[in-house]
Amino acid sequence: MKLSDRRKKEKLKLDQMMRVLFRLSKRLTVQLINGLFGERVATEDVKAIHYGNAEFILDEYERIVGDLFLKLDTRRGLFHYHVEFQTLNDQSMVIRMFRYGFEKALELAAGREDNGLPLLAFPKQIVIFLEENEAIGEELAFRMRLPDGTETVYTVPVLRYWMLSPRDLQERRLFALLPLQVFGSRKNMRLIAASTRTDDEKRQLFAEEFSRLKATIEETLAVIRDLHRQRLLPTGDMDRILQVLGNILNYLYRHYGEYKQTEEEVSHMIKTFIPEAMKKGREEGKKEGLKEGLKEGLKEGVKKGQLKVARNLLKLGVDMNTIVEATELTPEEVTRLEEKK
Repeated sequence: MKLSDRRKKEKLKLDQMMRVLFRLSKRLTVQLINGLFGERVATEDVKAIHYGNAEFILDEYERIVGDLFLKLDTRRGLFHYHVEFQTLNDQSMVIRMFRYGFEKALELAAGREDNGLPLLAFPKQIVIFLEENEAIGEELAFRMRLPDGTETVYTVPVLRYWMLSPRDLQERRLFALLPLQVFGSRKNMRLIAASTRTDDEKRQLFAEEFSRLKATIEETLAVIRDLHRQRLLPTGDMDRILQVLGNILNYLYRHYGEYKQTEEEVSHMIKTFIPEAMKKGREEGKKEGLKEGLKEGLKEGVKKGQLKVARNLLKLGVDMNTIVEATELTPEEVTRLEEKK
């Protein structure tokens, strides 16, 4: 496989991981949109969240694919949003954003008019830059000269993610973006791998970077734990967030060296955290259900939740005893789930 093809495949996998973070519960997704776009949409006003087409065919030879298009169907009407995740910056990024927005506006334009004229309404857009880059400001922009000679400036706001700590994300209620904290280490690892240093020097630098990565994970898990205890992060959402965190970590370990000790320490950290958080969430769920007098519904719901959590823990490679402790399923039930993988 060519290097460019491999990079495209890797980017596709990373993009898929990040899209999961916009498919959490309605409350967290609305909260994320509010935080990114400065909106004040109330969760109870949202009737549905739709994920739109992100692939546009420009002609028979060219197609462009965006990362994520969302539509909120609310009591006040429909609202469209476009989010792009980016690691590197280049001069063409803002042009691509314009093309994505224009193509989406064309797609939505059928039958829309304003004062008798066809209406092209761009979605609200944002680019989330994950890796540090001093050249990136608070927005992307380009000048556009119209046929009559007038000029306008097209701008797209930017979230400089690398500047936000886990606690910052907690304060800004961007809980869904917590797993992306580990991306801060990827750029440094890539630079170390591409350097002309000796193998011993690289090994030392990688060890230091993985040590910083471990500290980042500890802080991220601490925030996730706090949110869950405060009942701001439901167990199902926490489970999916931990899945994405685990998948990104697997990507980093797979690409940047054989640091089994650090990998095992981090894996143990997450595995130890999961049963504690799951047990707390399960106890709170039971209390809530009993208060509402929904004992039968609770029993059925808890069982479904236990099975779902167990499946996801199996995907993360958690051992049988830990899963049994975290979910209160029997070893036989977990074994049956494992056989169906």
